[in-house]
Amino acid sequence: MKKKSNEAQKSLSSKKKFAFTIVLILLLIFITFLVAEIYIRLTKSYVNLWVVTGREVGIDPKDKWALVDAFSAYKGRPGYYRKTKKTINKYGFISTPEISVEKPENTIRVVFLGGSAAAGGTGRNSTDENTWPFIVTEILKKNLKEKRIEFINAALGGYTTFESFGRLWSRVRFFSPDIIVVYHGWNEMYYFNGKEADKIAYWRTLPDGSWGFHNASRRTIYEPHWIDFLIRHSQLLTKIRLRISKVHSEEISVSKELKNDYDKRGLEIFRTNLQLIKAASSIFNVKLFVVKQATLIVPDLAEKDRERCHYDYHGFDHNAHVDAFNQIYRIIDEEIDSENIIDATRLSGTSDYFYDHIHLTELGSKEIAKIVAKSLQSYLVALEEK
Repeated sequence: MKKKSNEAQKSLSSKKKFAFTIVLILLLIFITFLVAEIYIRLTKSYVNLWVVTGREVGIDPKDKWALVDAFSAYKGRPGYYRKTKKTINKYGFISTPEISVEKPENTIRVVFLGGSAAAGGTGRNSTDENTWPFIVTEILKKNLKEKRIEFINAALGGYTTFESFGRLWSRVRFFSPDIIVVYHGWNEMYYFNGKEADKIAYWRTLPDGSWGFHNASRRTIYEPHWIDFLIRHSQLLTKIRLRISKVHSEEISVSKELKNDYDKRGLEIFRTNLQLIKAASSIFNVKLFVVKQATLIVPDLAEKDRERCHYDYHGFDHNAHVDAFNQIYRIIDEEIDSENIIDATRLSGTSDYFYDHIHLTELGSKEIAKIVAKSLQSYLVALEEK
């Protein structure tokens, strides 16, 4: 009897130990999950699972990092960009150190104009230091030690030559730039799709004629799933879910419905905007360089790489995009003196240089910085020798 009692006690003790172990493991899992959840919320941009699965109407994401600007549609909101190490200074310039309006003596100021590909890694967890305009400046400082060089990254995600021209004449000119570097291409194609070309006189306005970030849109980026109801309030589980999920099937099938041509009127809009930037640079006595934008999109691009190119943003297919880029390059050749053109297209089509259609990896940023810095350095050295 005593033996049975001892065995029962041992069995009970063993069960308690097992239960304690299970509770301890669950507690550790919960604490680990909680720490990871807090980290994600503090360091990553918020993702509304209901919006990306098309269940709710979203708002323009620029509302989080931009402010409406009177003459260039919008500018950066001072502070940190999307909780990353990228910053926006008090004048709304991204990845740019704080700078005075009045230029110090014996200082050369370089300004970069463009969209997200020039703003540098926007939308990615990048830093100020690995944006290519920042790297260009560091190369110039290293190689031209006798010169004091400052830069302004006046590019922003979504900017076309419309916004860059507005920012140049209304804001940038007061900082007395010596050199302007223009890097545009992909975003110009938003008014190549016909619909925008028809209403180009209303560019950057909402249907009611106003302008802001309150325009609503509904877009199913990821296929809805029943598990969303269980995980929607966790940013950690949401990020994991989206990482392993495929893009919504309608988004993929859209490539079959894309037009095989684009509205050629968009080319002349780009040409005129480029002429305006060129004329303004001349008026302000600033040296202008125009870079032929590098892109993953080339004629013989592999199918797996084409899946990374958002042709649907513009409504026309791969071949039409190849032609559109070539026509943009042609216009640059026609409007800009050859010595003022920087050709970055030697990087085009190399998968390792691009996250997607135009946004550069860290390696791509370093490579384009070398190309741009070489041209600027040659110009500054020649200028010194005169």
